[in-house]
Amino acid sequence: MATLDPGIGEKFSRRTKRAINHDGSFNVRRRGGPHRFDAYQWLVQMDWGPFIGVVVLFFGVLNAVFAAIYLLLGLENLPGVTTPRGAWQDFLSALFFSIQTFTSVGYGHVYPGSNGAGLVSSLEALVGVLTFALATGLLYGRFSRPTARIHFSNTAIISRRPDGTPSLQFRIANQRSNILIDLQARVLVKTIEPGTSNQKYAFLPLERDAVSFFPLSWTIVHDITPESPLYGYGPEDYQAQDVEIIIQLKGYDDTFAQDVHARNSYTHEEIEWHRRFIRAYEVDDDGIAVIDLDQLHRTEPLED
Repeated sequence: MATLDPGIGEKFSRRTKRAINHDGSFNVRRRGGPHRFDAYQWLVQMDWGPFIGVVVLFFGVLNAVFAAIYLLLGLENLPGVTTPRGAWQDFLSALFFSIQTFTSVGYGHVYPGSNGAGLVSSLEALVGVLTFALATGLLYGRFSRPTARIHFSNTAIISRRPDGTPSLQFRIANQRSNILIDLQARVLVKTIEPGTSNQKYAFLPLERDAVSFFPLSWTIVHDITPESPLYGYGPEDYQAQDVEIIIQLKGYDDTFAQDVHARNSYTHEEIEWHRRFIRAYEVDDDGIAVIDLDQLHRTEPLED
């Protein structure tokens, strides 16, 4: 089988995990060299839940630090704070003043009453402005970053054409209601050379490698003809050669006016044999086509 490394690597000292995970990430870990942690990329790409948690934690820690500094200076330098009321209540009073200064709210009930407190509050106001500017930039980066929400079927299948030709198939659908134009698919197969850990790659010609519009589901099909790299393979061959089907999608997002990309792969364990997909869409009473994303994964046995 002819091979062309797509950039994932061919020669390894031992077998590797799958090349691409279902979330589109690669199973590559960097070590050594001049690589440095990129906080901006990390914050922009993380899920919304952890991102909000990091922002809240950062906000809380900064204000707690400034509250501790006000306590060290003495709350008598913050006129308007009634003291003493206990260590915990004193800390809360300093914390609330810190938050008011940090956010530039400034209710006016409590204010800096000495040069030291004024210097610390001025520094905190500057830190607050810079912090909110950074948070705004991160939010904009997260909202403006074009991403494709392509829904892949849980498994690929080995099905059969009416004329008996076997075919490799998987299904995709757009999870969003936006319009994707000129969606293109590129599919490769990765195998392991027998007796080695070396990987080989080959392109899989598709029945149709592009669609002009993508409002419904798309079943991507590779016919396993004598010219196919998978011709003559059975389930045991897929397992022995650690077959992995690698998919790359590229389309134009009409909302962002930019190209978007999606990746996925299916290992030999995620390929079902002698199955066919059940149709995932129907026509409603008002004549509107309705796609059911929950049906995207459903298959049934082939009829003999």
